[in-house]
Amino acid sequence: MMRRMPAEQIKDQRQQILSGVVETLINDLKSGNGDRDRRRQVEEWMRTLAEKYPEFKIEVGLRDYYLAEAERLRGEFDKTADLTEKLSLGRNIESFLDRAAEYERRITGR
Repeated sequence: MMRRMPAEQIKDQRQQILSGVVETLINDLKSGNGDRDRRRQVEEWMRTLAEKYPEFKIEVGLRDYYLAEAERLRGEFDKTADLTEKLSLGRNIESFLDRAAEYERRITGR
């Protein structure tokens, strides 16, 4: 005979499992794991989860990811001599910094 778990216990277990998944993926994003396309896919899912699970503080992780990505791109910017590549990297850096600033506003606006 199967024992039924109380609803609160199921919710807590679900939260704990998902929290670990979110934490791992945010850390992977910040450390630059995977190619850009994969990071973008993870980022999109994290943005969706941030609205659904504000208790996970995903917005803080996304802000930190955007800052880390801007720093990574800045390193690439310093290494390239091609003006077209520098322009592209500069625009991408600005975009990541803008997103980081937007998440900072959301975080401090609460």
